[in-house]
Amino acid sequence: MKKIKAGFLVSYDYEYLKTSLPIVYPYIEEIFLCLDLKRRTWSGEIFTISDTFWSWLDQLDIEKKIVIYEDDFYIENVPVIELDTRERQMLSARMGDCDWFMQIDSDEYFVDFPELLRKLNNYEPGEPVSINCKVIPMYKQTEDGFIIVSEAADYLPFITNSPVYTYARYSSGLKQVFWDDRVVHQSWARRSAEIKAKLNNWGHKDDFNTESYYNLWDAIDDHNYVYVRNFHPLDQVSWPKLELFKQRSIEDLIELLKQTYHNPVTEPRIDPLSENKPETSKKGSKDNFSTKFWSFRIK
Repeated sequence: MKKIKAGFLVSYDYEYLKTSLPIVYPYIEEIFLCLDLKRRTWSGEIFTISDTFWSWLDQLDIEKKIVIYEDDFYIENVPVIELDTRERQMLSARMGDCDWFMQIDSDEYFVDFPELLRKLNNYEPGEPVSINCKVIPMYKQTEDGFIIVSEAADYLPFITNSPVYTYARYSSGLKQVFWDDRVVHQSWARRSAEIKAKLNNWGHKDDFNTESYYNLWDAIDDHNYVYVRNFHPLDQVSWPKLELFKQRSIEDLIELLKQTYHNPVTEPRIDPLSENKPETSKKGSKDNFSTKFWSFRIK
């Protein structure tokens, strides 16, 4: 069996760990929760973590496999996306040696994690690779269920055997491998106050009119979602339409998606554009890096 470690970035949306963490906990030998020592976001805003969360974590961690990693991850006047990249690199260094490094955000839920691990344990790439999984974005929670992005072509990098992050989780210079293992991403299906906080702290908050986009999100409901087309805030991402799933809990939604999208084991697909990726410095900076082109890789 391969040695696999997982790291979670923890911030103001830490409550989502109550869904994401139990999915991977039984299968990973060491899990790192990474959070700012002074409880600051990448934008410098202060957040707090309730005592009830720590009590829940103690009850979950019966095998004592969770490591809390705290450090100074905020630097004044440094762009958010650079702080994102820096924290992920520091986390990978703290995780130590292993065969596969996984980095997961609090609001990302693997649909069939045991199957993904089975593929990882049988995969021998023979070179440094970054494994991208297919993301199912949750867009809104309504009285009837969950509105998700239908037919999205989103892939995000989650796993690598060579953790040299150059732009958030993306590692320039590595072979990009694409697997169709699904990850539900609760990036937008949140309360209004959380959406506003997300837009203010997101790495792409300066790339579009956040107030206007919030107004669009806020107006979508169980009835008018069918009229929304091509609505991602960044031009480079294809979100063609929305679909309503009438499940009452996220766990039920994940189970339904597992039944719907279960994939047989297939050979990994290589990014056909990998030869066109710009070079980055060995220090992991984004020299000559095309932020616009790669923005679809990032949360």
